[in-house]
Amino acid sequence: MKEIQEFSLSDYLEKTLSQEVLEERIIVLTLDNSMNPADKAERYPMRLKAYSFVLVLSGEMVIKKNYTTYKLGKNTIMQLSADDIIESTLHSPDFIGYLMILSPELKSEILNMTAGIRLQRTAELKQEYPILTLTDNETVKMTGYIERIKALLTDKSHLYRQVIIKNEIINFLLDLSNSRWLKYGNKKEDLSRNETLLYKFKHLLVAYCRQHREVSFYAKELCVTPDYLSKVIRAYDGGSTMKWIANAIVIEAKFLLRQPGKTVYETALDLNFPDQSTFGKFFKRHTGISPIMYRKDLNVR
Repeated sequence: MKEIQEFSLSDYLEKTLSQEVLEERIIVLTLDNSMNPADKAERYPMRLKAYSFVLVLSGEMVIKKNYTTYKLGKNTIMQLSADDIIESTLHSPDFIGYLMILSPELKSEILNMTAGIRLQRTAELKQEYPILTLTDNETVKMTGYIERIKALLTDKSHLYRQVIIKNEIINFLLDLSNSRWLKYGNKKEDLSRNETLLYKFKHLLVAYCRQHREVSFYAKELCVTPDYLSKVIRAYDGGSTMKWIANAIVIEAKFLLRQPGKTVYETALDLNFPDQSTFGKFFKRHTGISPIMYRKDLNVR
């Protein structure tokens, strides 16, 4: 891979929100190397409360999502959900791609419109394979949908603009689902028991780390003993289960501490700490800086 540079999806949103957006319900952006990244401390970790699709046309991209690192090459598409945690993103200098973002409300409308034709297995495949490598022909088709949506977003004079955009999104999603089905629909699950356990553990962390810091909670949810869960985690990366839980809590803490008007005390309560002092000691132990200094460094008021 060539030299990797960091960029933020939020940077693109902030600078182009008024250009190719439909009532804050859909945003389509062309991603390339033309923007200068801001200070990364202000950008990560991030959780984009929307449904996103990243399509790589050239170059390479690396996304760390939900504690897992994914590498995307040419003709690769990745789907992200509204609750996904993005810890970092990198791309090579020759990177070109698309980012399409749908609001939760628009996604719900699309799902209702296609409720009668969607298959349960296709939804499962989307969770199992968030990244899909397309053929050249499939990439051309997906690019066509995105370009048509982009054109309609700027053509505010079109009488049926919103309806056609929804139809193009549906076609995009159905073709994406079909491509995933052709590649994985008849494939038997090849994850081992421990790999499946690790996969489920990561999803539990995303959902419950604000409320639960005990290894016993996650072990119980996974129907294993705390010792067995710790053994699986240690075999994966040499770390402890508590280290994973602490990392997840720190990420959530950074989300909350970056919110203007949110106090350290309120953040401590949101993360289920008994008081601000206990939270402050926890945060400093794992980051080397106090919550107050973290906010001060980011000029959060």
